[in-house]
Amino acid sequence: MQLPKVLPDESLFSRICRQLAISELPSVQTLKQVVGDGRAAIHPYLTSNIHIIAQFTDESSEELLLSQTLRPLFAHYLPQYSTVIEDVTAGSNDIIRASQLSTFRDKERLSVKYCPLCAKEDVYNFGVAYWHLIHQVPGVEACSEHRTWLVHNELLDRNHVSSHFLPDTRRKPTYCNKRAREFSLSVSSKINSLKLRKTSSNALLSAYLKKLSINDGLTEGGRVKRKKIAKELFELSEELFPSQSVLSLRSSVDFRFVSSLLSGQNPQHPFKYLLLEFYLFRCQLKDKLETSILNVKRVPINKEEQCCDLLNSGLSMAAVSREINKSRCYVKSIALKNDIPVNLRPKKITKSLKASVVKLAKKGFHRKVLAKLYGISTGSVELIISTTTGLVEWRKRCKTESLRRRYRCQIMRFILSNPNVYRQEINNALDAAFHWLYIHERDWLESVLPVAIQAEHVDRVDWYQRDNELVDVIGELLLSSSFKLSRTELDRLLGGHGWLTSKIEKLPKTKALLQSHGLFPANARM
Repeated sequence: MQLPKVLPDESLFSRICRQLAISELPSVQTLKQVVGDGRAAIHPYLTSNIHIIAQFTDESSEELLLSQTLRPLFAHYLPQYSTVIEDVTAGSNDIIRASQLSTFRDKERLSVKYCPLCAKEDVYNFGVAYWHLIHQVPGVEACSEHRTWLVHNELLDRNHVSSHFLPDTRRKPTYCNKRAREFSLSVSSKINSLKLRKTSSNALLSAYLKKLSINDGLTEGGRVKRKKIAKELFELSEELFPSQSVLSLRSSVDFRFVSSLLSGQNPQHPFKYLLLEFYLFRCQLKDKLETSILNVKRVPINKEEQCCDLLNSGLSMAAVSREINKSRCYVKSIALKNDIPVNLRPKKITKSLKASVVKLAKKGFHRKVLAKLYGISTGSVELIISTTTGLVEWRKRCKTESLRRRYRCQIMRFILSNPNVYRQEINNALDAAFHWLYIHERDWLESVLPVAIQAEHVDRVDWYQRDNELVDVIGELLLSSSFKLSRTELDRLLGGHGWLTSKIEKLPKTKALLQSHGLFPANARM
C-alpha cells in the first residue's frame, strides 16, 4: 500500500484521510498498516509515528515532519521540548505532552479548518479537496489567498479521521478583513522560514525586547509598558477572529497575556508569539512610514507585496511605478487584483462595471464585445480578466470544451451524411477539426472514424508477355553482335533493369536462350 502523492501545502493528516477514502480495506485495518495501530488518534497538525508512515511514501521521515506537520512551529517556540517534538519515532502521547497543549491556559477545541474557495480550486486542479497545512495553524482564521474566513470542522471522534472526511465544497465562503489576511500571510512566511533556521527562547525574548525598545514599548528603566501593549494587542486580536476566541486576549486589560509571554519563565502557546511578532512588525512599519513614505525599509516578499504596501501608503500610481521600476499598467493590475482604490481620472472602471465584465467574461463573451458594450478598451477588459483569480483558466477551459464539442459535431455530421467516406476524405474536407481532435482527442477520433482499408498489392508486370518480348530482342542482339556479349552487358543494353540478373527466374524462355548460348550455366542458382 502507498499513501497518495502529496499535493501543494497538503498536511500528512490529509493524506491519511485521502487514503482512507480510496482504500478498499476497513478504516481499522488501513490505520493499522499506516501507523501501526487500528485505534490510533491522528492529530491534524502534530502527526506522530512518522517513521512508520514514511514507509508508505516516497519521502523521508524528516521531510514529512518538516513540510507536512506543524511540529517545527512548536519546536521553534518551545525549544526546551524540541528534542521530543522533532523525534520522528515519538508517539502521539509524547508529542502532545511535549507540545504543552494540555498545559496552556488558553485551549481551543481541536478542529480541522479549510477555505471553501481553496476546496473548489483543489477539486478543479487535482480532482479532490484536501486539508491545507497552513490553514491548521492555531489562531490562523483566514485564507490569505482568497481572503475568506476558514471553516472549522470540530473533531469529536477519538481517531479524528474517517472515510471521506475531506473539505465540503458546497460551503459558501465568508470574506474576511484585510488585517486577518495580513496575519495569515505573515504566519505563512514564518513557517517557511522555520525550515531553514532555529533559535532559542533567550534569543526570541531578546529580539522582542529590542523591537519594543525601538517602538516605544519600554520605559526608561527598561520595563515593559503592559497597559499600552495589552490595549493594542487586544484591538489587533479582535480583527483576527470572526468571533470571540479563547486564544486571543480576554480584554484590553489582560496584562497577564503580555507578562507571561515576555517573562520567558513558562512555555506559551505558539499563537501568542505569532501575534506579538505581527504586532511588533506592524508598529515598526507604521513608524517608518510616518517618517518617510518613500523610504520603506521593510523588505517585502516580492514586487507585488511592495507595490501593495506603497499603494496603501497613499502614493500615486506614477510614484509607485517609479519606486518599484515597473510600468503603470503593472501597478494598475496589482491594484485591481487586490481591490486597492487608485485615483484615476476619468473613473470608468468602477466596482460595478468590473463585476459586470467579470460576469459576462465567465459566460465566454469575447473581450472585443465587452469593450464595445461598456465603452472601454480591450486592454482594460483584458486587465480585469487577468486580475480576477481563476478567470483566465476558466475561459481557457470553456474555449477548449467549445472546440471539442464543435469539432466532434462536424466530424459526426460529415460521417452520417457520407456513409461510405474514407478517412483521407474526412481529413481533406475537415482539416482543422480532424487535426485538433487527432492531437487532443485521438481515442475518440479513432472510435468514430471508418475502419482503415488495407492496401492491396497489385502485380502490374505481365512477366509472360515480357518473357516473349525479351527472347526476340536478345536473339537479335546476339546475332547482330560481332563479339560475344556477357549477360551483364546484355542487361545494360536492355536498360539496366536487372531483368537478366535479379529477375531471371521470372523469365523462363529468356533463361533457356541464355543457357543455349552459354551465358547462364544450367546448374547456376540466383
